[in-house]
Amino acid sequence: MATKPSLSFYTNIPTPYQLSFFNELSKLFDLTVIYYSNTENNREWKFDLNVEYKTVVLSNNFIAKIIQKKVIDFHFSWQIFKLAWNDKSDYFIIGGSYWIPNAAVALTFNKIKRKKIAYFSEPLFEVRNKVKYAIKWLLLRILQFNCNAIFCVSKQAAVSFENFGVKQPKFIIPYNIDSKLFSQLKSIKLEEFKSKYKSANEKIILSSGSLIERKGMDVLINAVKEIGNPDLRLIIIGGGPDEQKLKDLCADDHRIIFAGFQTPDRIPYFFGIADVFAFASRYDGWAVVINEAIAANVPIISSDAVGAAKELITHPDLGLLCKSGDVQEFKEAMISLLSNENKRIDIKEHSQKLIPLISSDYNANYVYDIFTRLLA
Repeated sequence: MATKPSLSFYTNIPTPYQLSFFNELSKLFDLTVIYYSNTENNREWKFDLNVEYKTVVLSNNFIAKIIQKKVIDFHFSWQIFKLAWNDKSDYFIIGGSYWIPNAAVALTFNKIKRKKIAYFSEPLFEVRNKVKYAIKWLLLRILQFNCNAIFCVSKQAAVSFENFGVKQPKFIIPYNIDSKLFSQLKSIKLEEFKSKYKSANEKIILSSGSLIERKGMDVLINAVKEIGNPDLRLIIIGGGPDEQKLKDLCADDHRIIFAGFQTPDRIPYFFGIADVFAFASRYDGWAVVINEAIAANVPIISSDAVGAAKELITHPDLGLLCKSGDVQEFKEAMISLLSNENKRIDIKEHSQKLIPLISSDYNANYVYDIFTRLLA
């Protein structure tokens, strides 16, 4: 067997959607994943990093710990200098904000060594203030000088880099999942979920995300409260600081269920009992929950401020988009889908073609092709 090329992937912290991607990358590359930290203080995820590929977890120094009180994803470790300089991989993917020290050092050191480097990113935020724009433009020269390519999670991200004058080739590599986890459910376990949440064949609207203002769970709750159907259920997966406020908003509406934070192995079963997946986020650069709904073949109603939805739901045959924050639009979309089984079936059939695009195996093979052929 030919020796696999080596790849180092530098990124902030372990996350559920990255793990399946890394598993697929490790089949094609001799993979090393460098995490800038084991967690951030707004995350509930916990992982056993006993995996097939090599991992390195850095420790933030005192400077980073001070700045993290204001900027959660600021990472700086003294270890980064030695590690990046001694890293002998053939190819590099660098994640994390381009201006944080860990990413900047990894980019610069590996450019000096003349390695092939791709920067992995969500859309850049717009800046209207001229001074702030100039500062951001200057900081982005780190990428202009050091990268061979930009891996963008969406077309919107690619455009945002163009708008700041970053001219490197851009490839769309969305956040992705192991889609098989959502289609190969154990029947006994699925029946357990149905017995608990859908015993009278209720119509289930599922949503998933942190219980924070940005995720828009209040929009869904208000929309459901305006729908009189007693057989409707809204199940919300996730935890967060706004949980009690959202429960107070529900008042005595027994149709709205807070299922709490769920481990990755249980999430597919919630999708398995859902009739519709609704996501009202006020902003998400991507949102892997859209991937999950597509993989589970559940019709989607999404805010138009969600990167994955804008990228993938390009026609009503693939799902419904609503104006961010608009309770009435979400209410009408819910009524439209829940009352029209043929429409739901039609969306399921059309959205099947999206599954490869959001799957980890497809995107890992694309990364391999980019490094070994397109950037060779």
